[in-house]
Amino acid sequence: MASAPPCGTSWGSASPHPRHRTSPGSPLCNMVGAFALGAVMTLLAAHRLPGPWGKPFLSTGLIGGFTTWSHFIVESDQLIGARRSGVGIIYLVLSIVGGVIAAALGARLAELRVGRPAEGRR
Repeated sequence: MASAPPCGTSWGSASPHPRHRTSPGSPLCNMVGAFALGAVMTLLAAHRLPGPWGKPFLSTGLIGGFTTWSHFIVESDQLIGARRSGVGIIYLVLSIVGGVIAAALGARLAELRVGRPAEGRR
């Protein structure tokens, strides 16, 4: 089970996405990843995958490798360091709020598809 996240990360980071571009590529990529994470976690709660590897492989591994959290932090730091603090803070806030909204939308669409997860399995 401990090897599931690194294995998923290698697949996620190899996927084609705007990972090394500047804005709006990183926030868009992260919001797509947040949407996918919300949907995947809801689907996993409704239907267990065989074995304990499902959640870490798909969430931490595959989707974690797809998203660009470290790049997002570096971009924010560069904006703030370049005396563009207002833009950097707006970038941070909009990216985080957008990610939460995208995850909620992904979870909601998955719930509409398969129904609500049973209590205690979320």
